Order: sequence, then structure tokens, then C-alpha cells
Amino acid sequence: MKRLVLFLCFLMSLSFVMAQTFSLNGLKYSVVEGKNEVSVSADEGRLTKALVIPTEVSFEGKNYLVTRIEDKGFYMRSEIKELTLPECLVYIGEKAFYMCNGIVDLMMPHSVLSIGEEAFFMCKNLTTLSLSNSLQMIKQRTFWNCSSLSKIKIPNGVKKIEREAFFACSALGSVEFAEGIESVGRLAFGSCSALMNLELPISLAEVDDQAFWNCSSLLSVKCGEYIDRIGDSAFGQCTALNKVEIPTKEVIMGKNVFEYCPNLVTYKKGGETIKLILTLEDI
Repeated sequence: MKRLVLFLCFLMSLSFVMAQTFSLNGLKYSVVEGKNEVSVSADEGRLTKALVIPTEVSFEGKNYLVTRIEDKGFYMRSEIKELTLPECLVYIGEKAFYMCNGIVDLMMPHSVLSIGEEAFFMCKNLTTLSLSNSLQMIKQRTFWNCSSLSKIKIPNGVKKIEREAFFACSALGSVEFAEGIESVGRLAFGSCSALMNLELPISLAEVDDQAFWNCSSLLSVKCGEYIDRIGDSAFGQCTALNKVEIPTKEVIMGKNVFEYCPNLVTYKKGGETIKLILTLEDI
């Protein structure tokens, strides 16, 4: 009798778990425990080219808001050419659109609070990107090697850009930082070979090691007045760099900040001209 009761309890729990997941129109939804919300991912089978993830879905007489995209939810689904995200979306999971090479334009609703690591890793045809104003961080390798991305505006809610976030975005010619950013991580914009000019905001305190390493078209850098630290090789191998302005003398400079920058003979630091390359007159 005891075994029968346990078996019936097992069946009831199984049916409860199964009831928490359902499929509609090629998408799979999982109910968020204790809420009228669901996360979404691709179901089996090929997706439509113009993927519209709805704001709300109904199942068995209940309405659910779509607030999350699962980790690896649309992993390597290159058939997606157009992507519309729901207006109530809060979280985009890790590797959610990893190597979705068909996506060209991405308009992120301002409800999005967090994007997981590598969420848009190697989306090589992504050309235009509008980020949520509610974001506080851009995590590791989120847009790694999105090699068609031409410009980006970092919203004022973002405090930190983690390592390799935009690494090897080779078409990225313009980065506009809003006031509010405090830290740019290691190799965050490394090998962004089209980037030409940088004006860093007053709020930015730290440029980490190799943050702009190998930005081979970079011509000028202007730092904000409250910069505290510029890390090792932060602008290493920026071979076109010829003008740098650092308003404060108090900044901590790492090792070889400007290594292999043959066109940078001097730079300004707190109003003082610092020589990097000795001439015959200096000997």
C-alpha cells in the first residue's frame, strides 16, 4: 500500500512538472515558479525567418508574460533573420543567441535588466544594435566577434563592461559612452580595428589591461578628469595612435600602456607633455 501511495505521489509530481512546460507556434515556454511569467526557447523544428517572441501567451485559460529567454534558448539558430523581442523581457540568458548569424538588427526593449555571457557571441551579421537603458553591466564576451557591428551607444545605466565584451568587432567605428560607465574590462574592445576616436566620460574610473589593445585605426584618446587607473598595455599595438589627453596627474599607469604605438611620440598628462620616444635632441 505504501509503495502504491508513493507511486501515485510520483505521478502527481510528474504531471505537475510537465504542466509547467508547453509549446506554441514553434516556441517552448516554461512557467516561472510562483509567477504568471514564462521563459522561452526554441522548440524542435525549424524556426520562422522573422521571429517574433510574443509579450504574452495563453495556455489552459491562463495568461503569462514572457519575461526571460532561456540559456542557449536559440543557440546557433542561423535561420533567424529578423528578431522582435517582447516588451516585458527582463533577462536574456547565457548563449541565448550564440552564433545566430542571420540576425542583422537588434532593438532591445528597455525592460531588459540583464544579458548573460556570450548571449550574442559571433552574430557576424549583426549590424545595428540598440541596448536597453536599464542594463547595468555588459558581461563577458556578450558581443564577441560581431564583426559587422558598426557603432554602439553605451546607455547611462551601464556601470561596467566586462572582459572581451566587444572583442574583435572589427567594423566598430564608433563607440559613444554615456555618463555613468565606471569600468571597461580587459580586452573589452580589443582588436576593434575600425575604431578611430575615443572620448571617455568623466565617470570612467578604470580602463583595465589591454582594454583597447590592437585597435589599429585608433587615432586619438581623451580621458575624463576622474580616471584613476589605466592598465597594462591598455592601448598596446594601437599603431595609428598619435594623440592622448589625460587630464589628471593622479592616474595610476600600468606597464607598457602605449607599447607598439609608433606614431605616439608624446602625450598629455595633467597638462604636462610626456615623451615616449627619445629624439637625438634628448640624448
